[in-house]
Amino acid sequence: MRRGVNWSARAVAVLAGALLVGGFGLTGRALSQPQKEGAQLPPLIGDLLRGRTVVIDPGHGGYDPGARGMRSIEAKINLEVALKLRTWFQMAGARVLMTWSRPGEIPANRKYRVRQRMDWINAQGADLLIDIHCNSGASSYRGPQTFYWDGAASYHLASDVQDELRYFTSTRRDVKRIDQYVLRYAKMPAVNVEVGFITNSQEEHRLMTPAYQEDLTWYIFIGTERWLLKGRWPANLLESPPPTDLLVRD
Repeated sequence: MRRGVNWSARAVAVLAGALLVGGFGLTGRALSQPQKEGAQLPPLIGDLLRGRTVVIDPGHGGYDPGARGMRSIEAKINLEVALKLRTWFQMAGARVLMTWSRPGEIPANRKYRVRQRMDWINAQGADLLIDIHCNSGASSYRGPQTFYWDGAASYHLASDVQDELRYFTSTRRDVKRIDQYVLRYAKMPAVNVEVGFITNSQEEHRLMTPAYQEDLTWYIFIGTERWLLKGRWPANLLESPPPTDLLVRD
């Protein structure tokens, strides 16, 4: 399932403009080709995240471990995934804040208070919020899914992230609206990314694997870049077909 491209090389590609195609609704698998003479390139995206504030919330913590799998707990996976996602955003120049960022930071004898967590998040003046969770259900359920509560910005952010996750994992799960406390009371565009089912033994194994976590967070990051990029282009350009002479798909 891995694409065989290393961490730093992919980050350089993004910051150099390989995500030019994002505004056309294509996925991270599309790569820019050398410009043909006379062809007009769209705006570069190296500054899309520079100076922006992103809050990442690894769900649960303390004596609330979240869902349990056969070999792991949700809070541990949430934190590992969130830390890798933070790296992508930091490499792109964003200011990244996390509600917690170290194992044991929330004491084992204390439950995190979601209202206090939300008060802190809203006080940061962030441009967007990404809440990271693992899903649970029947052992046959699999695949990541992105949720939002309300507002066009949150819906489109969720849609772009889920489009990328669909490509990466081949899941058929769609974006869904959910009444979750964090999403309901967020004062910025906010999504909840359920990165997979911890109750599916095969998916749990993948979610515990650093290489898979790295790839998973790459596609969440790509989806966020697509969402930001759309806001930089005129509507008529977004509605036009992609410039196929500049693109190649695998």
